[in-house]
This record gives sequence, C-alpha cells and structure tokens, in this order.
Amino acid sequence: MAGIDIENPGAYEAALRAAMVSLLGAGVGDGFMVAVSDETTAITTGTGKVTFRASNALTLTAVRASLNTASSSGAVTVDINVNGVTILSTKLTIDEGEKTSVTALTPAVISNTAIADDDEISIDIDAAGSGAKGLKVTLIGAAA
Repeated sequence: MAGIDIENPGAYEAALRAAMVSLLGAGVGDGFMVAVSDETTAITTGTGKVTFRASNALTLTAVRASLNTASSSGAVTVDINVNGVTILSTKLTIDEGEKTSVTALTPAVISNTAIADDDEISIDIDAAGSGAKGLKVTLIGAAA
C-alpha cells in the first residue's frame, strides 16, 4: 500500500478496505456484534433481551450466535427483529453442548437481508436450553 497518507485516517481506512475487498471480497468487516446476556448468569427466554440501533445500512449475508457456556440440555434458539419484525424464517440455534451456531444441525435462514441506517434491532431468546451463559449475536454483511 505504497503512497498512502497514514496521517489522513480516512484515506488510509479507505485504502485498507479497498485492499481487503480486493483480496477477500465485498463486505469484509461489516456488521454488528452484541452481547445479549452477561457472562455468568444462565440465559432465560424472553422478547427484547437487548435492543440497539444500526450504526449504518447493511445487507445481511449471515447471522451467528455464540455462548461462553454451552447448554447442558436443549438447544438455544434466538430470533432477530428489525423494527419489530423477524428477519429469520428459520431461527438461529446453538445445539445442546455446543458454543456456536456455526455447527448447528439446522442453519438459520435470513428472510429479510436489508437493514437501514438507524433501524431498531432487537434480540429475542425463544429457547434458553439449560445453564447456557454469555450469549452474543453477530450480524454479518456488506455495507449498503
């Protein structure tokens, strides 16, 4: 990346993003991650466990969830809502004994990929399993 003015953070960031997109494809590093629970208390079911606003427009390509402590009995099921409406036709799950949704037997299916700047995003826990702790949800995509 010769010739980049590192004294100008905007130019440096744009050049770095362009290089990453060139190497790895569009959407690198775009998305949101949110803690839905604390690290030490077992999660419980409920709607609107956390609510936040999108910091930029995003076209979703994937969603993930993870735990610090896996459920010892039953899966953890999570729903993601944008402006009060689910964006998942198949909910996000973390199977019993697992710490990530990446290994789920049934992957989540995104039915609405568009998130606008400042949209309200809320996370519901539809099933908590038993003893699961430290839930985080990640929305991955490309800036729109």
